[in-house]
Amino acid sequence: MATIKGALLEELVRAYFARQGFFVLRSVPYRFDEEDVTDLDVWFYSRQAASARIRAIVDVKNKRSPKAMERILWVKGIQVALNCDRAIIATTDNNPKVAHFAQSQKIQVLSKGFLERLEKKLSKDNRLTLEEFESTVQQYVAHKQDGDWLRIIGEAKSAVACMGGFPAFNRAMFAFRFFGERAEVRLQHRDIALRCALQAAALACISLDAGLERVVFEDGERRYSSIIDGINYGDDGDNRVLASIQSALAVLTEGLPNGRTVAAQAQDYFDQKIAGIRADIIAEHFSREHNAQHLFSVAKELDEAAHEHILSNTGLSVEARTVLGVFADFVGVKRTVLPMASVKIAIPAKNTAVRAIVPTDDKTDGTLSLENLDADLPISLSAEDEKNDLHVQKPLL
Repeated sequence: MATIKGALLEELVRAYFARQGFFVLRSVPYRFDEEDVTDLDVWFYSRQAASARIRAIVDVKNKRSPKAMERILWVKGIQVALNCDRAIIATTDNNPKVAHFAQSQKIQVLSKGFLERLEKKLSKDNRLTLEEFESTVQQYVAHKQDGDWLRIIGEAKSAVACMGGFPAFNRAMFAFRFFGERAEVRLQHRDIALRCALQAAALACISLDAGLERVVFEDGERRYSSIIDGINYGDDGDNRVLASIQSALAVLTEGLPNGRTVAAQAQDYFDQKIAGIRADIIAEHFSREHNAQHLFSVAKELDEAAHEHILSNTGLSVEARTVLGVFADFVGVKRTVLPMASVKIAIPAKNTAVRAIVPTDDKTDGTLSLENLDADLPISLSAEDEKNDLHVQKPLL
């Protein structure tokens, strides 16, 4: 276990839960009221059913003195603060009392022995690690002066874990629009901007899926209005923001000599600003359950796409491209900026050549050699079944 240090152990834990079918984030800032509190080593989310979601945190520590007992209390407190369903610690501490204490607190433990077996038998994902992703962003030397790209991604990640569904969605959409616009005008750094845009879109999918959890059994009209209100006011169904606005207008009406006129003007201006948000674009598409049910799977797909070593070889499903298109229309980003064209090919069982099926307006085809396609895990990890097909995108121009 001494060969795995800090970030690499976090990446191993991330890969493990990702193989189990969760949407997983590393190094998530925990913020409260715009103040930084701490960092979450690993945070993951899953849609178990139409009305069931799971949120969990993992505290990962690989030190000479991991202080596992102390970390159990720490992660328990974070679990309560974030209202997570599960809390886990991954520790190199071999003390049997650690497991007993963790059980008493209903905390799960990934032990040193388990992590060692995981290291040996879990194949490495063909994706950028968090450190590699951030290093890629930092290749744009002016990224900090140009809005601070890493900060924007960090704030979107934090919102997913720390805020309600719709406030987090609005934060992710801000990031998506920012990077979509940068992809259009920063041509030398378009690849980097597209990666960030895909990551922001993945976070938006998770946020929107979480926001829709409470209205899953409502009729279409109620779901539509919930999405409208959630996006316009950042509410999670409690109408607190709208109530605060109405209270402020009531104060204007009663507290000023010409209060009714001033309040009416304020209401008109506010209505104009709300109309400009175009929340109906999101509501029209995702108020339908057969569209909303794809949010979780699309989030995982976009997250993988953002972390591919070669972005131009990323293939997106029809569902993922549809979601990107809806998001682009919502924030006013050109669809042509995004990686949305794809070519579908069949996946063989072993290392063989396969022939691409290209669109009808393309005169050529070719063969692609795919290696190491049988990525089954040697140990039981409850991994998702591998898909039977793959989409390969045309290289970006």
